[in-house]
Parts: sequence; structure tokens; C-alpha cells
Amino acid sequence: MYKSFVIFDFNSEQQQCTEKEEKCFRRRKQNLNFYKQLKGMLLLGAIFSFQIKFCDSSSHSYHHRYDEQHVKCSAEGSICSTSRAQICRNNTCVSVCSVKDMRECRCDSEEDNYCFLCCGNERNRCLPAHEHGILRDNGERWERDACTRCRMNGDEMDGMPCDDQDTQRLCLQGKCSKSVCVDKQQGQYCDKKSEKICVDDVCENPCAKISPYLMVCECPAIDPDTGFASEDRCQLCCFDYHQKPSTRRCRNAHRNYGIKSAQDRPIWRIGLECAGGKRCNRYGICSNDASPGGRNQTRVSTSLLAIIVFSILILAVLITSSTTIFSESF
Repeated sequence: MYKSFVIFDFNSEQQQCTEKEEKCFRRRKQNLNFYKQLKGMLLLGAIFSFQIKFCDSSSHSYHHRYDEQHVKCSAEGSICSTSRAQICRNNTCVSVCSVKDMRECRCDSEEDNYCFLCCGNERNRCLPAHEHGILRDNGERWERDACTRCRMNGDEMDGMPCDDQDTQRLCLQGKCSKSVCVDKQQGQYCDKKSEKICVDDVCENPCAKISPYLMVCECPAIDPDTGFASEDRCQLCCFDYHQKPSTRRCRNAHRNYGIKSAQDRPIWRIGLECAGGKRCNRYGICSNDASPGGRNQTRVSTSLLAIIVFSILILAVLITSSTTIFSESF
């Protein structure tokens, strides 16, 4: 019988062993090499995971709105750029967040704080700069100039573009908002100039995606070629304002330019008035029962129905209770 465990001298050149011992030796040597490789891989994995954890904790999810440009300056403490919220420190233009050892970041509530400069670091949450006590020399908040105009002149700028970096944002009730289409139907105008419409809850000019010269228009209610109600009335139409007015024509955007919604369908102009007092419904058809009031009308109708049903139930309970009391009294 062979022993189950044999110790070999790896340095011996004249090692004598049987065939079974040779197999055992080779297997032990392979296992030894495997464990050495496994030990190395585990060590590398531990180092790599530590580096990832360190990088994640140090970055703290800070995203700069733009790349820092270290422009030279001379007047210490002066404002280098109002739009970029930079001041002069040590002869270099840096973010005003650095006055409190912070960095510029994106706030969590992007819609409410979009117009303001936000600062934060590993110890302080990313918040608007004025909440960290970082203000301009005159005590005002660090705010985009376009947003300031929207806030100060809300009535005049309502529905007008308010940000040169994001054309989808419009001035809405004194705020530079991107949610202007929340209470509007597909295809309804969403800006003061009636140049943009709501498409998939975004206020935009979908015609401009094909060419900057294409503008949103309304196809005629009566087709000039046939004299009948136009089939294009309830769909998005575009025209090229570079053409002469005599040759300019409003054309179906889906058929002529391939413009479509996220659902791969033509963009409907819900609520648009058709011939015969009808309106475009949510299926892109002129109908008498189309609701031009938008989403709020549906919500109001549903709420009204719920109130009516609830009132009927209460009335039924009261009648039943009064009948029971009346019966018991006799």
C-alpha cells in the first residue's frame, strides 16, 4: 500500500518515486501554483476595490456645469465673470464657491435651483450658494442673468425663452421652467410667440430638427386643392420661411419631413379648431367631442364624478338610517 501523503524534496535531482507518487507530485505542484495565482488575484482584487471605494467617496457625485478655465487676473477679490460666477483669487479666476473651500456642483432639485449657483464638498451638502452664505458684494444671490430678468419681469416675459444654454426652458410665473407642458396637450402652443408646441411633454419647435428654417404652422382647415376638410389639419405642419410668401406653403411634417413623436406616430395638434366647429381630438381626427381644455379638464371631470358618487352614497346612508329610526319609533 502507498502512503496517502508523501513529502518530496523538490531540490533533489535523484528523487526516486513510483508512478503513483509522480502523479501525486505533479498534482501537488499544480495545486501549489494555482494557490499562488489565486492569492495574487485576491490581493489585486482587494487593492482595486479599495481604490474604487476611495475614488467614489472622494468624488461625492460633483459635476461641474462647465470646465474650469484658470484665467489670469490682477484685482484680488474682484468679479472675473458674473455669468460663470468667478472671482479673482491669487491672480487666478476661480469659482466663488472656493471662498468657503467648496466646489461648484449640481443641486438635487434641479428645477427649483436651476438658476442659482450651487456649492458643496465632502462635508457640506450641495445647495444653492446663498444657503451657504455665499452672496455677491451687493448682498444679492448668484443667479443667471436670464433667470433674473424672468423673475423681475415675469408678466412681460411669460412664455419667452429664459436661458441661452437650454432653449426648452421658458419663463413661467417668474421661474425659468422646463415643465411648461405639464398641463398642456400634445401639439398645443407653449410659448408667447406661438413658435413652439408641446411634444412628449417638451416645449420645442420639432420642425427645426430638420432645418433651422422650418417653422411650426397650422395646415388649413379646408384643403385648397379639393375644397373639402383637410386631413392634415390635426397633424403637425411646417413651412420654410426662406421661401417667398407667394410660394410658401404649410406642409404635413410627418409625410414630407418624417417628423414623428416618441411613439413613432405623427404629432397630433390636439384641441386645434377644425371646420364645422369641430376640434382635433387625441387620435388626430376632427371631432365634436374633442376636449380642448387639456389634461386639467379630464382631471376636473373625474373629480366631479367622484364627488357626485360620494354624495349619492352619503345620501343613501342617511335615508336608510332615517328609515330605520322611523320604523323603530313605531
